[in-house]
Amino acid sequence: MLLYHTLAIGIILITNTLTASGTFGQQTLGVQISNVRKNSGKIVVEIYNTESSWLKSPFRKTVLPTNEAIKTASFDVPPGKYAISVYQDVNENGELDRTFVGIPKEPVGFGNNYKPFGKPRFESASIEYKAASKPQEIKLFEAF
Repeated sequence: MLLYHTLAIGIILITNTLTASGTFGQQTLGVQISNVRKNSGKIVVEIYNTESSWLKSPFRKTVLPTNEAIKTASFDVPPGKYAISVYQDVNENGELDRTFVGIPKEPVGFGNNYKPFGKPRFESASIEYKAASKPQEIKLFEAF
């Protein structure tokens, strides 16, 4: 019986430690977005954990209001490699508007403040996220 109680207490302590440090290995990845056009549409922040899903199917996504010039998105994710894509959906149609040749018409931003020439690359927009990482700062820019 003593062994059973010792084991139960051990499991409770381990569970409490894991929960206090982030739910079973997950931490908060912060993304600070600047150069937001205030009160104009929504900010869409997406993170991708594989190159095959890049700009197709985000691992996590959040939508933020544009009531401030600087916004912060938070994602509870395990440490790892993530590519970040941000755009301001000015007309709130749920997608990034582009010209007929594919150039974004709305403000965009990527991890590492990468400014692509052509199609954005997963590797260039990727960050290596660790539990002690500072928030990723991304400044929106207009490509067109």
